[in-house]
Amino acid sequence: MPSDRHQVKTYLDDKEKQRLEELADQVKLKHSELIRRLIMGYRLPNAGDLAAYQGIRDLMKVNADLARLGNLFKLALDEAPPEELIAKLDAIADEIAETQRELKACARTIHGTVKRIRA
Repeated sequence: MPSDRHQVKTYLDDKEKQRLEELADQVKLKHSELIRRLIMGYRLPNAGDLAAYQGIRDLMKVNADLARLGNLFKLALDEAPPEELIAKLDAIADEIAETQRELKACARTIHGTVKRIRA
């Protein structure tokens, strides 16, 4: 099935091409998508929003790593270790849970800030 899309070629000098590449990198779009959005008057993604959302993704990755670590601690506790080790593991598990709560709160704060800025 033939496409209804048309290819458009253009020539840019070095300065124009560099500016296109910089802008496309800032908003994380391919050159063709950036040009299409510009000529159609569509809103471009905000570079600050992209950085904030990347920060949220990074926090959620750390949160997932902490959850896996917590699960490993639970497995260790199930192996009936000595009583003093159980107390240490419980304390570490509590610290992990607290760190996870703090990470989630940070992610919510960042997300809320980005939403307020966009509105």
